[in-house]
Amino acid sequence: MSIVATEAFVLRTYSLAEAHKICVFLTRDMGKLRGVAHGARKMKSRFGSALEPFTQVALTFYRKEGRELVSVSTCDILYSHFHRAARDVQTATAFSYMSELLLEFAQDNEANERLYRLVTATLEALEVGRELGWTIRYFETWLLKLAGFFPDVNHCAICGQTIPAGQSTFIASDGTPRCMDCSEGRGLVMVPGLRETVFQILSVHPSAFEIKAIGPEQTANLGEINYQIIRHSLERDLRSYGLLRQLGPI
Repeated sequence: MSIVATEAFVLRTYSLAEAHKICVFLTRDMGKLRGVAHGARKMKSRFGSALEPFTQVALTFYRKEGRELVSVSTCDILYSHFHRAARDVQTATAFSYMSELLLEFAQDNEANERLYRLVTATLEALEVGRELGWTIRYFETWLLKLAGFFPDVNHCAICGQTIPAGQSTFIASDGTPRCMDCSEGRGLVMVPGLRETVFQILSVHPSAFEIKAIGPEQTANLGEINYQIIRHSLERDLRSYGLLRQLGPI
């Protein structure tokens, strides 16, 4: 049995018996990790508010050989982003959506520094007041890119040809990009301007992303495309996405 220390984001917690919690973390060094925080449900828990979603923590734990769940030893707050969600229902639901995406796409016990940096950058962008809808689009696009599911929207997956700069890309139900001829005009349309926006998303930090010239129509369009890829990849819908849509356009 060894003690391990790392930095992590809390993704989700579940009740365990009367006094404990099962916690899911995205760690900087070891990917997604599940552990038991003993006594976390007690009134005077030593964990306090450290286990709220998207709290960044200094985590120490020990792992017993042959056990899937680690035992959380300490969980000290480095920075809490939960205060934003506590005062805004739409932000809270967006956090739930981001958490569910990470639970699905992050790999257990597999370090992914770029994914950890993506979460950090997304939360930092929200802290400085970046628009929620486009920040979520940024997060979705990069998450799919890092997971290997976001396609090269400048090339047709059927004929292999480069799609001209002035033409739209058509995203099929399986998430593959197609030119006008190969798609026969079917699929979700990614107009040339949105393709350029995707290029920008994959090139800059979200807090530096220029959104002044981008309207709600493009936000909604990219959201539909991203979610079609997500749904095809997972072969099911996400509960949090439906709740997010019920709260209005994002």
